Amino acid sequence: MQQLSIFDYPADSKHEAIQQHVKVKLKLLDESIDCEIHNYRKYYCNHLIGKVGFVLEVNKNTVEVQFAEETVLCEVSELEWIA
Repeated sequence: MQQLSIFDYPADSKHEAIQQHVKVKLKLLDESIDCEIHNYRKYYCNHLIGKVGFVLEVNKNTVEVQFAEETVLCEVSELEWIA
C-alpha cells in the first residue's frame, strides 16, 4: 500500500520538460482548473506565488522546489519553466 499526495495522478507529457536543477516560477492555478490546489496556495503559500525556485526532485507530477530557505512540493502545472 502506498500513500498518495493530492498531486499524484498520471503524468502529462507536455510537462515532462521540467527536470532537476532548472529554474521555475510558481504560479497560482485558476480556481476552475483545480480549486483545491488554488485555495491551498492562495491561503498557505501566497508569499511564494510568482517567486523563482530550483527543482530538487521530480516524481511523476510532484515536483520538489527550493524557494530561498523553503522547500515546497508542487504540482507540475503550477510551475512555469524559466530560461
